[in-house]
Amino acid sequence: MSIASSPRTHAPDASPRRRGAAVGGRRRGDAQVWLYVLPVSAVFLFVFIGPLFYTAWTALHETRYYQIGEFSGLNSFVELFTDPDLPGLIRTTLVFSLGALVIALPAGLLSAIVLNNLHRYKRSVRSLFLLPWLLSQATAGTIWLWFLNPNFGPATAIATSLGFGRTNVFSSPATALLAVTLITAWWSYPQAMLLFLGALQTIPVELRESLRVDGGGVWDDFVNVTLPYLRNTIVSVVVVLVMLYVQMVTIILVTTRGGPLGATETLSMRIYNQTFNDFNLSGASATAILLFAINVVLTLAAIRFRRKESL
Repeated sequence: MSIASSPRTHAPDASPRRRGAAVGGRRRGDAQVWLYVLPVSAVFLFVFIGPLFYTAWTALHETRYYQIGEFSGLNSFVELFTDPDLPGLIRTTLVFSLGALVIALPAGLLSAIVLNNLHRYKRSVRSLFLLPWLLSQATAGTIWLWFLNPNFGPATAIATSLGFGRTNVFSSPATALLAVTLITAWWSYPQAMLLFLGALQTIPVELRESLRVDGGGVWDDFVNVTLPYLRNTIVSVVVVLVMLYVQMVTIILVTTRGGPLGATETLSMRIYNQTFNDFNLSGASATAILLFAINVVLTLAAIRFRRKESL
């Protein structure tokens, strides 16, 4: 007797209704993603890409006051790189930026270490350290302009009581650049402090404890634990501060306006003067593109360094 076996039937993987629901779910998910991405992309295009293209377009055309005229090609860039003042502008920008960096970087690191090891009055001390950065650049510049005023400033009164004569630090090319550099470093060091403080709080406590068990002191802790962990943060702080300094306008504008005799005129200050004093919008755009290229080079150098350190 033979038993007839019925052929096996395979159940379909999914019903058309389920497949349609899955496809519809994916489409809704994609739509939600685009719903979040499009506004951010639109803001990015409006805030960054749009002005960048407009600046490049302006640099390639003649301008009469703020009206764009005929196409001039690379004439603005030729005038920029053949300008006899350009080496001096670059030198002033470098001296100003590196000088402020040399002061603000260790000041921010030292302040962060103090806050990280402080247990009492931490909030009060942190607020005191953050005070310069809470001020606008215009306010900070005005405060120091009053403080260093040669006629009625507190610094002049102190110097006179100590037997020194009245000195206008903003009237001499050497002291004006030094004063602007110190004011900028004072205003910006809290930004470095916050970045360093966040990195210090990620260092494992066990490393410090094991170092103390081995007899290590404060200097050993700083050299063998703190600095190695802060290496990438230091690079980030350097890039952030230098990019801030090369674009600095307000403090210089409030205190010296680029003088005396152009001693404090940086590239960013030249852009301001070309735009609002000379009405040379094409020249200002060419200088702005040069400044943008410097920022891009700094950023790429920092990224390359961090990649090399992570290997």
